[in-house]
Amino acid sequence: MRSYKMAITLDLDEVLRSLGKYGRFQILQFMYNQICLLPTVFPVLIFVFIGTIPDFRCRDISLIIWNGKEISTNSSDVDINYHRCDVTIQVNQSNTIGKSQLTCINGYKYEGPETVATEWNLVCNREGLGAMSTTMVMVGQMLGASLFTPMADKYGRKVLVYTTFLSMTICTILGAVVPWFPVFVILRFLIGAFQMGFGLTVAALCIELFPAECRGPMIYICCIVWSLGISSIPLLAYLLRNESWRYTMLAAGLTGFHCIGTRWILAESPRWLVANNKTEEMKAWIIRAAKCNGKQPSAILELSNVNSTSNATQSLTEGENGGAQNSKHHVTNETYTVFELFRKRHILLTSIIVWIVWFVNALTYNGIFLTSGTMTGNRFLNFFINGIIEIPSLFVCMFMANRYGRKKTCIVFHAIAGISLVLSAILLILKDRSSLVDGFSAFFNFMGKFGISGSFATIFLYTPEIYPTNLRSAGYGMASASARIGGMLSPFTTMFAAWIEWGPGVVFGSLSIVVCVLFLWLPETSGRELPTNLDDLTDFYVIKVKQPKKNILHYLVEKKRGKQYYLVLQLKICTHKQRVVSRGTSDLKYRI
Repeated sequence: MRSYKMAITLDLDEVLRSLGKYGRFQILQFMYNQICLLPTVFPVLIFVFIGTIPDFRCRDISLIIWNGKEISTNSSDVDINYHRCDVTIQVNQSNTIGKSQLTCINGYKYEGPETVATEWNLVCNREGLGAMSTTMVMVGQMLGASLFTPMADKYGRKVLVYTTFLSMTICTILGAVVPWFPVFVILRFLIGAFQMGFGLTVAALCIELFPAECRGPMIYICCIVWSLGISSIPLLAYLLRNESWRYTMLAAGLTGFHCIGTRWILAESPRWLVANNKTEEMKAWIIRAAKCNGKQPSAILELSNVNSTSNATQSLTEGENGGAQNSKHHVTNETYTVFELFRKRHILLTSIIVWIVWFVNALTYNGIFLTSGTMTGNRFLNFFINGIIEIPSLFVCMFMANRYGRKKTCIVFHAIAGISLVLSAILLILKDRSSLVDGFSAFFNFMGKFGISGSFATIFLYTPEIYPTNLRSAGYGMASASARIGGMLSPFTTMFAAWIEWGPGVVFGSLSIVVCVLFLWLPETSGRELPTNLDDLTDFYVIKVKQPKKNILHYLVEKKRGKQYYLVLQLKICTHKQRVVSRGTSDLKYRI
């Protein structure tokens, strides 16, 4: 006999179904999560409008020094031409012509309302500072994904959601009023950190409110809300197009004003409560949800058996194979660290591929958005189309992911993105370009956005499904951190496009095609229950057992002459390694 201390005993998906798969309580919680999600779209992409560089040239020069003398630029002997980053001066005195080129010593003259670029002169040799401020948001996002998501696994989803939401809102509002560019960059860094910790935790909270068959629709609804939020950015920017950039950023910050009440409105994730043996909190959650949904709490508590097993000790009888016979509905309080991702080879291999996918998706997704202002046509309309085109791709994904699985869906959409972006780049290479060619190039660019949006939504659904509960947010965080590396490079695609117009399309398209191949090594998760611990992941992988050679078995038997042996083959998932670890009878046994 062997004793194990048991935690909450329940099939959580069955409990959630008994409460109503789409019960009022879960739907209300989900809807508020979506309201909280809207402000997260602004920190990175709002810079497309508040950081735009309008038409400009060097400010007028009234006097110049020539051969030690001051000469007025209004003199007939002086011919002066103003350019964007320099001034060309030609002086004709005493039948001698002299020519000189100067930087904009008096600053710059801009057209249109004030932007971040015009207020702090982020043009010419300082133009990279504007892209750097957006890169700092990505650095902050990488830090937030790495720092806050493990904290969400340890301390709970709810506390991380309201603290990061409040902090992000405060930093955004402060960013609209600070008069110093270095402080503005620091605030954008903090906004990125809080935004990513908040967004990933909210996403995990959303999918943990529903049973397995509801996860797909719910995560795609989250993505649709994200797309609607993106589509609102050009609307907000257009309405305030004649005002200072500070009003636009202030309006973006005020969209999160309701963060003050988030602590009292949100409920904790039931899966996190179960995984961390929060018996009383789980009991209160069930009672609250049952009352809101018009169900009998006592019946559901009896189904979940929360009351009777919270502190019970159950004896498990060892079977013939020496293994304890445990029900899959028993959930033990197993705590993991992020280092578990590197200790298990099958998890590590899957994680590395997923990190590459997130990197490519973030680089392509953000790069397409940030270069939309350089496309022909109205920049507000281009940005809006890039945002709204995500919605039909999400509906197609929602259908395909449940019918054909996550893997095939991602492969199809990455193929669409890769082929479309390469075709768009090829059309830009043509020397004799017409308005029709430019139109087709823009069409394929939008199709590339269609494809990468569908893939991003599906990988966003796929990633939490390959990690157990107490590693889910950490796994999400590591994947998102790898995406931030791609995000850090994306702000410089505008400068790359100015140098080689077709360059970004070739890079984005080629990487998307490579990702299609990498997906072949990933397991399928469609229709499977979310794993609670590492043992649950063994069902995700096919283990091939290589039978030992007959001459080896014969050699072992003859060596001892008359004594009986048995071999226990220990299989490590994804390695197929075998070794003899004990001897006894002549039976051949396998232990995983």
